[in-house]
Amino acid sequence: MMKQQLRSFLMVLSFIVGGIFHSEISSFGWLLPIGITVMLSITFLGLDVEQLRLRRMHIAVLLSLQVVWVLAWLAAKALGNAALAESVYYCGAAPIASAAPIIVHLLRGNVGFITTAMVLSQIVFAVLTPFVLPVIVHSPDLSYTELMLMVAKQIGLVLGVPAAAAAILRQIYPPCKQWSTRLKDVSLGIWNLNLIVVSAIGTQRIMQMDYSLMDMLPMVLGAMVVCAVGFLAGYRLGYPELKRECSQALGQKNTILTLYIAGQSYATPLAYIGPVCYVFCHNMANAIQLSLAAREQRKSSEKSRS
Repeated sequence: MMKQQLRSFLMVLSFIVGGIFHSEISSFGWLLPIGITVMLSITFLGLDVEQLRLRRMHIAVLLSLQVVWVLAWLAAKALGNAALAESVYYCGAAPIASAAPIIVHLLRGNVGFITTAMVLSQIVFAVLTPFVLPVIVHSPDLSYTELMLMVAKQIGLVLGVPAAAAAILRQIYPPCKQWSTRLKDVSLGIWNLNLIVVSAIGTQRIMQMDYSLMDMLPMVLGAMVVCAVGFLAGYRLGYPELKRECSQALGQKNTILTLYIAGQSYATPLAYIGPVCYVFCHNMANAIQLSLAAREQRKSSEKSRS
């Protein structure tokens, strides 16, 4: 229970450290794709292909992930704000976070379900994004085909490398399948380090941007709305048996991956603010969830002793 409270505290501390020391830490942005690759590799090590069996709820989750970003994008387009539309796309289209199975495990949920959903969401994201992103981003210097191939290469490196590495290592050394469970705290530690770097880069970029607070406010509010809708819709979708799992699936996103994309030269700089805020929102939600879970476990232990 104390360990869960510590995990919640570390999530909050990561943002504080990154924000305060942004000028020193922001130069370590090159560590983000490495961190994502290592985390995904650890997750893939413990995943058998046989586990990737589609259930009806998996299909519902994958469809809901797409519905959320499409509705958010259409709403922003209707408001006539192209930067906001691109921003909410980065927030909503991001696949399920690689740390989601760890959080679900700590919440005593169905880890197998969320792990399968996470891997499937990564596959769907990798397949769809090269075709969808060129429609979302308006880059006059790149044609649709050029941007599609560029995005496909970037996503292939970040998602394909860990999948291939895990598959090769499992063939060479089968006992490595157990590493995924043993290294869950390592994955969470890498996640916290990524949060520090993301917070630092986000703070640095925002301070360097020549935008007013009123320009940034729609991106912040958009991220908050998409995050809240994701968690609440997921809870409703999975109620009652899979409410924790589906809530995490639709709310906890790998926005570090979409931040990597949003930081490229072809992306709109202002749109970067949305996924930065989303990282903060969904990790604060996780911190609250872990804190509440620790309180429930404490009360349950006290009740059983009395």
